[in-house]
Amino acid sequence: MQSLLPSVSGKMPPRRERKLNKELAMRGLLLLVLLCLGPLFTGCSHHVLSTDALESVDPLIDYARVKADPTAYQGKTMLLGGLLVETRVVREGTELEVLLFRLDRWGRPLEMDDQGGRFIARTGSFLDPEIFKGGLHVTLTGTLEGVDVRPLKEIDYRYPVFTIGEIYLWRAPQPYAYPTYYSPAYPWGGPYYDPFWRPYDPFWPSYNPYWIHRPAWRYR
Repeated sequence: MQSLLPSVSGKMPPRRERKLNKELAMRGLLLLVLLCLGPLFTGCSHHVLSTDALESVDPLIDYARVKADPTAYQGKTMLLGGLLVETRVVREGTELEVLLFRLDRWGRPLEMDDQGGRFIARTGSFLDPEIFKGGLHVTLTGTLEGVDVRPLKEIDYRYPVFTIGEIYLWRAPQPYAYPTYYSPAYPWGGPYYDPFWRPYDPFWPSYNPYWIHRPAWRYR
């Protein structure tokens, strides 16, 4: 480290010289740490879907417009996500019924969207209902096919129907009793501390999400 830093000698009092060399060494160490951590932070800022999938999305449309006039947007591709209500295996493949949620910049479903509503996402591949369980969250790109009218409780509901391009399944977190940001290293216990709780974050290893990508539909 010292060989990479400029040296200061013979031009100032020894005390001042030692202080400057110490400051230079600390700056060099800080630079080294930033260089080592840079790729980590860069990797954590990526969207959960691939670049190819995101490039297929039309940024000029939103769900409210599609729901109001689906015919005008047929064939357009959207970025969607939400709470998985039900997975149905059908003769043509698999259907997912999803309750629309807002997404953060990484594609993670956060909360129910104000635009509201449910949609159907279809694929010709088999998605195991024991993996794609109701209550989990998904993020996907979908191309609008049209609308299906189906019974929902005591009404007929108009479901926008999408063909899945790429889908990301968020696995359930570890069980916990109360939400808390306390770490397992936190020295005080109590009813609000659970050592198995983790923040809802795709980069925590406890999530182990499935990544399904057309055409291979590989788990990743």
